[in-house]
Amino acid sequence: MSILVDMAESLKKIGVILGVREGKLIARLQKEVPLSTKVYNKEGKTIGKVARIFGPVRQPYAAIDGKADSAVEIYVR
Repeated sequence: MSILVDMAESLKKIGVILGVREGKLIARLQKEVPLSTKVYNKEGKTIGKVARIFGPVRQPYAAIDGKADSAVEIYVR
C-alpha cells in the first residue's frame, strides 16, 4: 500500500465546513476536538488548525485557521 492510502485510512471524520466568516473557516463538528488540533481534507491534505470552539455543547461549531472550499468534510488523525 502507498503512504497516501495509509494516511487516508487513518483519518476520522469530525465535521463539515459550512463557509468562511471573518477570515476563518466555520465548521459544524460531529465529534469533540481540542483547540489547536490539525484538520485535514478527505485526501489527507492539511486544511488548518482549530482556533475556537463555540455554539451548543451537543453539536458545536469550530473556527479554523486555514483554507478550504466550503462544504468540505474535515478529518483528524
